[in-house]
Order: sequence, then structure tokens, then C-alpha cells
Amino acid sequence: MRGQVKAIVGGNRVEPEHGETVVLTLDLVRQSILEEELARGVANAGARWGTAIAMDPKTGAILALANVPTFDPNRAASFSNAARRNHAVADKIEPGSTFKLVTAIAALESRAMDLDDTIETGEGWAYIKGRTIRDGRAYGTITLSDAIKVSSNVAMARTAERTGAAAFYRTARGLGFGQATLIDLPGEVPGTLRRPEDWGSQTLTSMAYGYSVETTPVQLLTAYAALANGGLLVRPHVVSERRDVRGDVTWSAPVDSVRRAFSENVARRLRPSFERVVQEEGGTAPKARVEGLTIAGKTGTARSAASGAYDGTYRSSFVGMFPAEDPEVVLYILLDRPTNGYGGGTVAAPIFGEVAARWIGTFPSVAQRVAPATALPARLTAKLPRLDGMPAPLAQARLRAEGFGAKMPRGATWATPVVYRDASYGDETSVNAKPIRL
Repeated sequence: MRGQVKAIVGGNRVEPEHGETVVLTLDLVRQSILEEELARGVANAGARWGTAIAMDPKTGAILALANVPTFDPNRAASFSNAARRNHAVADKIEPGSTFKLVTAIAALESRAMDLDDTIETGEGWAYIKGRTIRDGRAYGTITLSDAIKVSSNVAMARTAERTGAAAFYRTARGLGFGQATLIDLPGEVPGTLRRPEDWGSQTLTSMAYGYSVETTPVQLLTAYAALANGGLLVRPHVVSERRDVRGDVTWSAPVDSVRRAFSENVARRLRPSFERVVQEEGGTAPKARVEGLTIAGKTGTARSAASGAYDGTYRSSFVGMFPAEDPEVVLYILLDRPTNGYGGGTVAAPIFGEVAARWIGTFPSVAQRVAPATALPARLTAKLPRLDGMPAPLAQARLRAEGFGAKMPRGATWATPVVYRDASYGDETSVNAKPIRL
């Protein structure tokens, strides 16, 4: 009968085979920090949801990935479809000013412009191809490098005009837009990049500052990873190895690039302009700064569309890398429809800064660069990390790593989820004082 298994006398015996163990690229400490800071940032911004994804730009290894709201995989059916959605790979959006990377690379690669060439932006607006394009304020005559720093839409539209549709499309396609990255996660969508023959009169100038094109967060992250590693497009992945029952490695993720997206010379010349966005006065992302750490990046603020029309809400983002001179991390932050401010430099860049500051200690070479020469003062208080639902031994380890003592429930095991009993997540509490009760 169908659905029943019966033993057959004299039949062949099929022995079960052991499955393989996968080893992930994710780091537990970095993942926990990213989840905490993203949750705090989404709450502070009053956003509908947020996503964050970080990558090693040299290998494509995903270092951490977080979504807010999130869900418990052990009770997935208890959560909404929205909470279970992996926005980092499943959502395609108009990226806004973070797409200006493509405009800059196309101009330099085609030799249409150089970083010190000047562009007239007028009084903060310009009438181009039958439409008014606006900046945040009047910048007058500025260089292409300045345009990246202050995020001038007018300057980027004029740059794209000088570059031309063919070179612009070739650069965007080379950076992987309009194609799936083939990350080893389910639900990835390829984004939308139309061919030049399907463009209207305003498409090129719109794409110059991140409209008329749709990308996923992981696509944009991969493009900025190419800026960080010298122009190579790498494949993002979360599985680093597979191992058999004896612990022997049966497969390892290949360390190789997909293709060269643009020249190493262009990457080396362009990266300092994105560093100006964060490090110089007048840049759009001063809130991403971390003392002692050089950061390069770009803000993005794009209008959200619903039912075929922009609805007055925004998606705010920041993508950055550190240390800027030889990046080990590229991190992308995206918030959907924030209500307490909406600029990428206002709501997304601070999340990047908090994550970067807390991640420094997980990269020994980076920590060595930024460590002060004098001894740090003793830390007296710290904020309690998020522990709700964690297994008891893991929660205790997290608390000890932050300098707190922890009093565990009697008989607690890995099967025991914990919550704070006499404190709450985010409380500023004395270090090395009375143990926290769980």
C-alpha cells in the first residue's frame, strides 16, 4: 500500500548513509552583534523592516546576515511571511545614491571623465532631458570626486551623459546587476537592468543616481566588494566546507573571482573619494565614523514605490568598507520606510558605525591598527546583550565575553532557553558587580 514500508523476505538490505556536516562562513559573535545593532537601529528609525549583510571582499564569504523582524526557525509557522523573508536576497529595490558607484566607475573606465574634472551643478537643480533633477543644496562647480562626497544627483546625471549609454550599461552588467549572484541561499532574485535599446530618453540620467534600475542588497554588496578588492567580482557564499562523518573535508568553497569587473587602477584611484564621504567634513556619512578606523562608503536615500507610483516614503541605506586602505569587511545596511528621519546618513550610517566599532576586536589585524598606545580606562558599565531564547551555556558565554557574571538556572542545559530575570536587554549595568540572573 502506498505510504507504507514493509520488509521483504530475501530482499536487499540498504544501509543508511551518514549525511555531511556543513561549515558556515558566519561568525557567531559578529552575527550576534549585527542582529543587536540592526534591531536597535530599526527601532530608533521607526522603520518597517531592515536588513544587513557583510562580506569578506577578497573571498566572497558572508561574515554575517541579519533581518528585522526575524523569526524562530523552530516555530516558523508561528511567524508571518514578512518576518520569514530574507530581504538581503529576495527583495529588489531602486537603490538610490549607492548606485553612483556604477556612474563613477563607468566614467573612469571609459575615460570620459577623471576624478578632478569639474561639473557645473548650478543652484541645486538642473533641467535635463525634460525633467528637473535636484540636489540637497546648491554646490556650484564641483569635481567628480566632490560629487561622490556630497552625493550630487545633478553632477552624476551630467557625468552619465558624458559617459554614454553603452559604457554605462557595460559597467553595470560587468558588476553583476541584472543577474543573480548565485549565493547559496534560497529565494534570490536577479534584479532588473534593462538593455539600452529599451531605455527611454530619461533612463540613463535616472540610473546615474539609482533609479530606473532594481538591485538586491547582496548584488550591491558584491559591487562594493569589487571596489574594495581591486575590481574583481566574487561570488558570495555562506557555506565554506562540507565534512563527512569522520570530519574529513569533502568540499571547500573555491577561492576565485567570477570575472574582472573593472581595472585595479580605477579601484585604487576611486576608493579615496568614497572615503571622503565618511571621513571629511561635508560628506554625507559622518555618523558612520569610528575613531581610529578609516572607513569608505556611500549613503543612499531612495523613494519607495507602491502600485506603480512613489508614495512619499523612503528606503535608506549605507554601504561601507573598513579599513579603507585594505578593506577586510564590506557591510550593507538597508532600512525600509523609516519614520524618525529618512536620510541614509541619518538612519543607516549610525548602524554601520556601531557594528564596525564592535567588530574591530574580531579582526586582529584591524584591532592592532586602531589600538591606542596608552592603556584604556577600566570599563565600569556596559549595555546588556540580547539573550532572549538563547541556550543557557551560550547566553552565559556571551555575558562573560562582555564582562558580566551570570547566575544560571539550576539544571540549565543547551536545551534551556533563557531570559533575563532581574534585568533587560539594553540596560546599562555595572560590570563585575552582582551576577545577572537568568
